[in-house]
Amino acid sequence: MKHLLSILLLSIILAACSSDPIAPPATDGTPIKLSLRIATQSKDAQSKDTQSKDAQSKASASPALGWNYEQGDELIEDWVVIMVNDADHTIEQVFTPATTPNNVEADNVATNLQTTASNKTFYSFANISLAQLEQGTGHTFAKGGTMPDIASATWHIDGNGFDPKAKDATGRAQGIPMTGICHMSLTNKDNETTKTLYVVRMLAKLQFNITNKTGDDITINTISIDSISANPASSSVQNVMLFPSATPTDANTQVVQQPRLNGTQPQQVYTLALNQTVANDASIGKTLYVNECTTPANSFGQFMLTVRLTMADGTTTQQRYSVVSNDNGNWHFIARNDWRIIPIILQNIKLDLIPLDFPAIGVLPCSVKEADGTFTCTFNAGGEFRLTPKVTRFDNGAAVPDADWTFSRFSTDTYPAAPPAGFYAAAPSWFARGRYITGTFGTATGQAYHTLYLTHIATGRTLVCRVRIVRP
Repeated sequence: MKHLLSILLLSIILAACSSDPIAPPATDGTPIKLSLRIATQSKDAQSKDTQSKDAQSKASASPALGWNYEQGDELIEDWVVIMVNDADHTIEQVFTPATTPNNVEADNVATNLQTTASNKTFYSFANISLAQLEQGTGHTFAKGGTMPDIASATWHIDGNGFDPKAKDATGRAQGIPMTGICHMSLTNKDNETTKTLYVVRMLAKLQFNITNKTGDDITINTISIDSISANPASSSVQNVMLFPSATPTDANTQVVQQPRLNGTQPQQVYTLALNQTVANDASIGKTLYVNECTTPANSFGQFMLTVRLTMADGTTTQQRYSVVSNDNGNWHFIARNDWRIIPIILQNIKLDLIPLDFPAIGVLPCSVKEADGTFTCTFNAGGEFRLTPKVTRFDNGAAVPDADWTFSRFSTDTYPAAPPAGFYAAAPSWFARGRYITGTFGTATGQAYHTLYLTHIATGRTLVCRVRIVRP
């Protein structure tokens, strides 16, 4: 027994002398060493785009988390990191690079930084100089000073048509402004570790992948997208919030952003001039930087594309697309750091809807009006109704055989609003034998929103028809 007690006592002594101290449950101001690095959202966080290549009335898009760093103009040119002690809001350090990093994905901020085990907040800025930060926020940031409350600070950015390669007054490429806030509760366990401070780009990127399937060489004149947040009318207007809705961490790099505008910002149609000839069956790509934007103002609350073309015979035409997402069928905003890849298949076809109802004598017949990729179908009578899709050629109006197309899906959308209660007695659905949509109205008036999907059997491409059914 005495021998056993000696062994236990020795074990207790060895444990107490361990070189790996047990960290306290809370911060205690113990001196520790840290290394810090600043980084853009991890490339490993990039989601793989699996958009279908849809034609005529749809281009699909999903936000990719993490941009293609090969661009070389979306990385870190310069940075500022402000380290704050949360207990008294004292600025402990203001870090800036000794030399301009010059387009890097990540850069070392500090090595073996002497600090304490306590709660800290790190405010990180890339491609924003300390002078720009102080001018834009109206505050001074210096070691030993008190950190002002800038978590809700605003900023000015002209995102539409932004050129990250443009040079500033010093001849340095300006890069895309990026920001992030990181709260850390540092303990003894964090001693001699490296912490990553992530920054999020303050604008979005649209990538148009355009394929010519018209059968002839064409010239793409312009691409217009509506409605996105306009650039501010003057340099004094601060149109966005300085920081993102969320900052990535090592534990969660795949943070999806929400728009953070400074109040309600005016929207505009933004037109990208291309004037580029594309051979039949060839593809081109074009990248555009834009401001983040809340829900666009149209009946479906979705972004619309208009592609203006000059055909092989010299005539001009345009094709419209509603931009939706494969994830959930909706794309109602553009957020900072979004990378939207939009495939556009230019085809010599168009989709129409032929309405049919059974009104009483003296009641106006139904009508269909197409605008901006949306078909508004107005029915002035109750009872049964039908909508028959018709696919024709752009160049000569000839009908494309029904046998070339197969019905994929007809959905009832809840955005921007679900159908009123009692609007349908029998909800519309696809009648395969007659190849049309059929439904029956109820007693309520109002409007309902739907999406019709038709797939081309030979190529697998999908025509998407936005349908708004109105009963006044």
